[in-house]
Order: sequence, then structure tokens, then C-alpha cells
Amino acid sequence: MARVAIRELIKRYGDVVAIDRLNLEVKDREFVVLLGPSGCGKTTTLRCVAGLEDVTEGEIYIGDRLVNRLDPKERNVAMVFQSYALYPHMTVFKNMAFPLENARLPRQEIAKRVARTSKLLQIEPLMDRKPSQLSGGQRQRVALGRALVREPQVFLMDEPLSNLDAKLRVHMRAELKKLQKDIGVTTIYVTHDQVEAMTMADRIALMEGGVLQQHAPPMEVYEHPANRFVAGFVGSPPINMFDCDVSEDGVLDAGEFRIAISKDLLAAAQSASSKGVTVAIRPQDVPVSRDPPRENDGVGMEVYTTEPLGDVVILDLKAGDHLLKVVVGPDFQVGDASRLWVRFPPPKIHLFDRGTGRALA
Repeated sequence: MARVAIRELIKRYGDVVAIDRLNLEVKDREFVVLLGPSGCGKTTTLRCVAGLEDVTEGEIYIGDRLVNRLDPKERNVAMVFQSYALYPHMTVFKNMAFPLENARLPRQEIAKRVARTSKLLQIEPLMDRKPSQLSGGQRQRVALGRALVREPQVFLMDEPLSNLDAKLRVHMRAELKKLQKDIGVTTIYVTHDQVEAMTMADRIALMEGGVLQQHAPPMEVYEHPANRFVAGFVGSPPINMFDCDVSEDGVLDAGEFRIAISKDLLAAAQSASSKGVTVAIRPQDVPVSRDPPRENDGVGMEVYTTEPLGDVVILDLKAGDHLLKVVVGPDFQVGDASRLWVRFPPPKIHLFDRGTGRALA
């Protein structure tokens, strides 16, 4: 197995910069997820590692070997595509054996590898079927098997679960993660789905506009976002954000309401390069009640709508132009209340520089 090191990677298409000076290291046996919205450069990064795209500038190492000038077949990587790309006229066995036949391995070795991999993926009864006779989950396992039989140093996956239904996607997330740990192969996985990233990754590399925004373990990305974009992209429901001015009496003024903060938060807010800050707090972290808090630090908000989801209820509360989402348990009784009270606990508040978007606290 091997680490992957990407150094100062730039990829241009004419005047368009798809990847802008990306520095990223994937450790040996690590599962790293490239996460971000469409067009952020994550798939282009994967294709550069695979050798399917030429690098404009920078270096890519697999192990200790610089691979920029190597053909895809020389890089010892295997890639699983969103479409699975199985040959429809071939059986499952032939699909899995095909890359080994191309590498001119002996028939006995091919049969041994295919048998071992099919047993690992629990697809042994499917070996004589063709792709049209398989379910989506079975086709995905065959695509994985075709990559695994090559025994690559690095496993590259480009949104391999996106064609599956929701229930099967949940099941296959767990299966893929366990499989990766069992075989110990270094893996780079591309997705725009934050749930996949949070549940599967050892570390998440979150990208936007071709630029790496944060590279950290999932809970660090969630609890300590590096900037406003990261905070807004990770978390469901999305984090609440609103711009505030820092008032002379040491509170944050959002216009329709004011937020009392601790001395540490105030000092962080005052360090902003711009005149104001962006306050963010996750819907799960907002206490809500039908009565004003005794500490007199609550904010009254209009009940705009409710969204019952079974295990939780999402409340949409409004103060002027500000809409706040709050997650409560299914037993919380809104009743006929038209107004509820919320608090913003200082330990749960995130502050971002309104000008640069960087995290202040």
C-alpha cells in the first residue's frame, strides 16, 4: 500500500482554473473523502491522481514515486466510476478477470484472484450472470471487485453510491467502509454528499472553487469549521447564520435582536478585519422554550412553520428578516403558541469574519 502526496497542484482548462495550488496528503491505508459542491474540483483532482487528466503544474506522488509522467496503467491505482462501467456482454467473472487478462497474468492466478475477491464481496453466486441480470447494489459490488482483483496501491472512487436508492446507499456505506479497513488499501473517495463524508472518512478534504478549504477528521470539520463556507456546507439542517455588528456595550447586534456573548467571544469579534461578524449556530444547539428565560438573555421569535420528521421536529422561527431553524425532540409541544423564545449559548456560537469568512471562534 502507499501514501498519496499532492503538492502545489494546478489544473487549468484554458483560462479556467479547476484546481488552484492544492496541497493534500493521504496517509497509507487512510480513507480520505474529497467533498464539495459540483464544480469544486474534486473529480478533476481524482482524475489527475489516476492519470486521466494531465497536470498543468505541481507534483503527484504515489508512495515515493513521482507519477506525473506515468500512464494510468503504470500508476498501480484502480478507479470505480459512478456508472460502474461494466461490460454488458460479459459475465461477472469475465468482467472481473478482464483487467488481469490484459495484464497477461496466468489463468490460474486470474482464477485465484477472482475467487478470493468474489468471496470477500459475497458475490460468488453471481459469477455466471451478466450486468443486466444484477441489481444496482450487485453491479456496484462487481465494479468494486474488478478494481480489487488488480490489488492496487490506491483505490479511487468517484461517487460510486450515487445511483443507488436511499436505503441501499446507507447499507453500502457501511459495507464499503468495512471493506476498506479489512483490505487496508489507501482510498480517495469523491462525493458531494456530506452524510457519506461524515460517516465514511478518516479525514475530509472539503473543496470549493478548486481551493482546499479544510482537511481534517469529520468531527473537527463539523465542530471547528475553518471558515464560513465549511460551516454552511457541513451539517443538516444547515447551520444558522446572520450578520451582526459589534456594539459599544459588548453585544452582537443583528438588527432585529441582540446577542449577549462572553468576553472571549467579544475579543474574537473585535479582532475581525471588517466592521462586523457572521454569527453561526447549529439548529441542534439552540435551546427553545415557550416562556422567556429567567436570565433575560432570550430572543422572542415568531413560529413560522414546523417540520415533523418523526424522531425530531424542525422549527422555523422568524424575527424580522431573520429565519432561524431549531431542532427539538418529538415531544416538544408548540401547541397554539405563535411565539417561542430561544437562547444562543456562547460555547455553541461560531464567529466568522464578515469580510474574509475565516473563523474567529
